[in-house]
Amino acid sequence: MMHLRAIGTVPEATAVGVYDLDSGKAQETADRFGCRAFASPAELYRNVDAVIVASPNHTHADYAEEALRNGKHVLCEKPMTTTVAEAERVTRLAEASGLVCAMGFNYRFLDVIQEIGLLIDRGDLGPVLFAEVSLKRGSALTRTHFTWRDSDLGRSTSGSLGDLGVHLIDMLHHLLKSPVDSDTCRVKLKINVPQKEGREVKVDDYAFVSGNLENGVGFNLITSKSSPPDELGFSLSIIGSDKELSYHSSDGSVYYLKSRVAWEQGTFERGEHLADPPGEIVGWGDTFHHQMREWTHAVTHGRSKGPLAGFGDGMRTQHVLNRLLSNEQQPALIGR
Repeated sequence: MMHLRAIGTVPEATAVGVYDLDSGKAQETADRFGCRAFASPAELYRNVDAVIVASPNHTHADYAEEALRNGKHVLCEKPMTTTVAEAERVTRLAEASGLVCAMGFNYRFLDVIQEIGLLIDRGDLGPVLFAEVSLKRGSALTRTHFTWRDSDLGRSTSGSLGDLGVHLIDMLHHLLKSPVDSDTCRVKLKINVPQKEGREVKVDDYAFVSGNLENGVGFNLITSKSSPPDELGFSLSIIGSDKELSYHSSDGSVYYLKSRVAWEQGTFERGEHLADPPGEIVGWGDTFHHQMREWTHAVTHGRSKGPLAGFGDGMRTQHVLNRLLSNEQQPALIGR
C-alpha cells in the first residue's frame, strides 16, 4: 500500500497494475488505486516497465529473477532473499542486465538519517568511535494470528533480526561507510511470544548484536517486535571523538549534540509528502516517496541522485544476516 501511495506522489511514475495470488485482494487494491488487476505475473510483465516485489520474503528471489529475465527494472523489498546463494544469483543477473535494481532499504531516506549523514561526512562529530541503534515495535504482541512470518518459512528473515535488523545493518553500512565485521559479533535472540493460535512460533521477536564494523567502529544493535508501548520507536546514538549525538523518534524533528557537558538541540527539515501510519516513526511515510522518486529518476535518467540502495547492498546485508543468524555463539545465548 505504501509503495502504491508513493507512486502517486511522483509525476514520472504511474501505477499500471497489481498482481496477487489472492485475485480478490488484487482487484480490491486495483480499484482503490485506479489501476488494473493482472491475472498472472506474465500479464503484468507485458504491460509495465518496472516491477516492485512486495511479496513474502521467501518468494523475493524468484519474482525478482523473473522480472529481470523479462527485462524489467526492479525494486525489491527487504530482505533481498532468504539465502546468500539466492542473493548472489539474483545480484549477478541484475548486474549483467543493465537494469536499475533497487533494494527497499527505505530507512536510508529518513530525514534524520540524511541530516546525521551530513554531520558525519562534514566531520562535525570527529572520527566516529561507537554507534548504538535500536528499532522497537510491538507487532509480536498485537498481531495474534499465526502467519508465514511465524513459521519455518520465515525462520531466516522474518524475525526481529531478519525483518527489522536488516534496516539497521544497512543503515550502519550507509552512514559509517563500512560493512559489519561478522566475525567480531556476539548475538542474542529471544522468543518472548512462543505461541500464536496454539502453534509454535519459530522466529525471534527480540535480537541483540554487539560487534565492530570493518573500519573498527564498535556498535550495539537492538531490535524488538515484543516491546511495550512506552518503549516503541527508533533511536540512534553516535559517539565521535569531538561530539556525541543522540536521537529518538519520540522527539520528532529534534536531535541532540554534546561536545562538553551540556546537550545542544538541533533540528532537521521534514517533508510532508505521505502521512505516517499510526504508531510509525517520524518520517517513515515520506521515505517511500523519496525512495520512489530516486528509483524512478534512475530508471528514466540512468542515475540516482540520492542514497538509493542497490542489489549489491542487499547481497552484502544478506551475507551479514546469514553470519549473525548462524553465529556459533548463538545456541548458547538463545532463550525464551
